[in-house]
Amino acid sequence: MTLSSRPTLRECIEGRSNNLDFLRFAAASGVIASHAFPLGEGPKEGTEPLTVFTHGQVSLGIVCVAVFLVISGVLISRSWERGQDARGFLHARTLRIFPGLAVSLLLTAFGLGAVFTTLPLRDYFASAETYTFVLRNLTLIEPQWALPGVFQSNVYASAVNGSLWTLKYEVGFYLVVLGLGLAKLLRKDLALVGWCLTAGVSFLHIGRLGFWPELGLYFGGGMVLYLWRDRVRMSPWLALGCVAVLTGTAMAGTGLKVAMGSCGAYLVMYLAFLPSRLAHFGRHGDFSYGVYIYAFPVQQAVTALMGGPMPWWQNALLSFPPTLLLGLLSWRYVERLALRVKRRSGEAPRLATVSSPAP
Repeated sequence: MTLSSRPTLRECIEGRSNNLDFLRFAAASGVIASHAFPLGEGPKEGTEPLTVFTHGQVSLGIVCVAVFLVISGVLISRSWERGQDARGFLHARTLRIFPGLAVSLLLTAFGLGAVFTTLPLRDYFASAETYTFVLRNLTLIEPQWALPGVFQSNVYASAVNGSLWTLKYEVGFYLVVLGLGLAKLLRKDLALVGWCLTAGVSFLHIGRLGFWPELGLYFGGGMVLYLWRDRVRMSPWLALGCVAVLTGTAMAGTGLKVAMGSCGAYLVMYLAFLPSRLAHFGRHGDFSYGVYIYAFPVQQAVTALMGGPMPWWQNALLSFPPTLLLGLLSWRYVERLALRVKRRSGEAPRLATVSSPAP
């Protein structure tokens, strides 16, 4: 079968079947495995094999973040293009992220924190940090990692939910799409130029820019693929070529992040639309966001309950069932209800499920 006979990304997106729910769930689960190394064994002892293999370029957690952001780049760009209504766009994004996050923060601060703090409860609830943990993490501007007296003796001390760092970038990219859309600049040529410039900046390692260039490669990669969807064809040979490039840059110790934003983005989309039984994975709901926002505190709680360092696989195995349960409850009683409000507001039809925020 020639390349020209392969389906385009547009044809795949407009189809009824995809594996997006499974890929997001797999990414959220991968973050648990990645975090199990520092949270179970300690930051000095728990070095991931993938980090070693890639010469320190990425961890499994970053790869999972990239998967989330590539999918998000496609779906968020699609959402704007189909609606082109700023109020509806912001309303939909807000309902997808903040209700679940708010409930998670409240349960963490006033439930888990109260159980695990070493302070007297009176002092814990009298501390301003207990309340700023909710407020600062909910606004995403300046995250707060610690709660008074919580997890201070863990091998990864004090941090209660370190996964939340990615959410401000996710929301930032939503606003980029909104701004480009309002300015009529969400075009395939400009998007490709912007991605190339971001790739160049990523090699400069400018500390003041934080993770914006790197994560921009992944979200931007999804955006570019979507905008060029009429030209992008889903070919197994191109997918194999992408695997080769990713492996080569990993072994070379340089260029992997740029490869992930280009070849990796293509590979994610290829897997997303590869015919499989996994297309029905999300029929009971999208638990990936809930799994992501609850996993870190659950893993820290497991370490605390086990009394100290443990093998990474033990932390991951013990943490996964309660995290999955919390993700299911978050979906059923918080996120799904918020999505019903969004649908009533007239949001454009979705592709599978709405993009979950990145880990």
